[in-house]
Amino acid sequence: MHVRHTHFRRITARALTFGALLALTAPGLAVAQSPVAGEQCKPFPQTKAGSTDDRTDDGAHCLAVVLRLSEAPAIGSQARIDMEVLTTSEDSEVHLDVELPAGLVWVDAPAGLRSSTADSPAPVHGGRVHRADGKGHTGAGRPWRLSGTVKAVAAGPAGIRATASAGNDTDSGSVFLTVGSQRSSFGIAVKEVNSVSPAAGSATRAHAHLAHRPAEPVPTKASEASAAGTACAGGSWNYVDHTGALRVSGNTRVTVYDDDAKGSDDLLVTGLTGADGRFHLCFDNTDEEGGGQDVYVEFGTENQNWVIRHGKSRQPYRFATAVRPDVPSGGTADIGAFQPADAALMRGVEAFDTMNAGWNWKPGTSCWDARDTSCRRGIVNWAPDSTDGTYYSTRGNAVHLAAEDPDAPVLVLHEFGHALMDDVYEDDFPYSPNCSPHYIPRTSSAGCAWTEGFATWYGVVVLDDPTFRWPGGRTLDVEGPTWGTTGWDDGDAVEGRVLGSMIDLADSTNETGDTCSENPAGPLWNTFLDHVSGTFAQFWAHRAADGYDVGANALGCLYHNTIDYRR
Repeated sequence: MHVRHTHFRRITARALTFGALLALTAPGLAVAQSPVAGEQCKPFPQTKAGSTDDRTDDGAHCLAVVLRLSEAPAIGSQARIDMEVLTTSEDSEVHLDVELPAGLVWVDAPAGLRSSTADSPAPVHGGRVHRADGKGHTGAGRPWRLSGTVKAVAAGPAGIRATASAGNDTDSGSVFLTVGSQRSSFGIAVKEVNSVSPAAGSATRAHAHLAHRPAEPVPTKASEASAAGTACAGGSWNYVDHTGALRVSGNTRVTVYDDDAKGSDDLLVTGLTGADGRFHLCFDNTDEEGGGQDVYVEFGTENQNWVIRHGKSRQPYRFATAVRPDVPSGGTADIGAFQPADAALMRGVEAFDTMNAGWNWKPGTSCWDARDTSCRRGIVNWAPDSTDGTYYSTRGNAVHLAAEDPDAPVLVLHEFGHALMDDVYEDDFPYSPNCSPHYIPRTSSAGCAWTEGFATWYGVVVLDDPTFRWPGGRTLDVEGPTWGTTGWDDGDAVEGRVLGSMIDLADSTNETGDTCSENPAGPLWNTFLDHVSGTFAQFWAHRAADGYDVGANALGCLYHNTIDYRR
């Protein structure tokens, strides 16, 4: 049994803001300081005092966007959209960007906003995005209110997203609907088993810098169906990511069934896709109805180590091919290359592949926590119309993502970084006060800076990209800031400084004052696995106790990030 030092777990009580209105917003991870430069953000009053908060990255907010659509318009019909931008600042200039997918167009854009149309590679946009953007003013008790009119021009799922930013503070709100020719409805329904379409083109790995690691034990490979009465099925599973690139999906659950007209379908064999998204599975080809098996294949966003599941049904996303009748014995039936037919579900498959990148990077072969003998499954709740995010629940041991979050792989990995810490720390998640809200470059608390800084570091090191990239395109360099960087506070109570220190300890791209270059999967990860650290200072002490480098060179790399442990 692996034994760790533990400490008493304390959880602060926080609460939701705005009552029912907040349910329409998608808060996400904050980026920097408050709407007024140099002034810390003052959250809206909490409305559920005394409630227990078990959510990272989700709590009080200083800026909010609320959307209301008068009705779900059918093709050719129109609807009024009302928007409110609220802030706790006395007066803020706010930039608002409203996006419509190709299936919705502006009849009248909100007054004061400039409308435009541009091509978009994101599958959910259907090839184009119609924008309305501009600036306005809002202040405490004085919301900025806008209205416009949209028209439905194509059937299918559609999402309207509005993003407001004031200074470096930001928030988004979304409305989702499914447009039909005669009737439309709010929300995006997902079937128990979804359809597939052929994958067009040659797919590549999204995170090719990482070697593939099977998520389950690889079974002994069967012969090429040379034995009489045996057959095999092969093919590949793919998706289109938010940049429009066709990608393979490794470690996806593959289940081969016999379509049985006289009863329930027979499960023939299960397995996982490989690094190239392909599978090759063999089975007994004796069909009780005569002839060969009538085969179809089902792909699922799950394996024994992680799952992307619908936030409400708690079921993984499943996709089935058409039936290949009477598969002949003695050979392999190549069913072809497939992807989800519904563009609204591409994000879920992309989130699964992002988790696959996290799995491929982490040291060890069996569990997320390499010291465990019984593995905890990584759970990610997501839906194409989800506004339940973005956070990790320490009570439910699950990540909750908003609909657009998979467009930002580092955000997915950041939230799962919290899940990893909770797993490794055996549910003894560190006390992290003053973390609602929290901002990468600003002072919060030593506990908040450690938990948030580590979570982002995990995403950065997996992706090998020291940039935080939010859905919608905003970015923040998290490696370059040092002493005197505008907008950044100093010290180990700043999550961005903890993050920068961990990046500089391990990266090989060194700046002046940063001369460290250790294996991130070595000392940093081992100390994380072997101790429960409540702050970065405690983590550094644990690192020293483990015999890893805490000398002048390592201290200099921390100092480069304004953390001074030299005395």
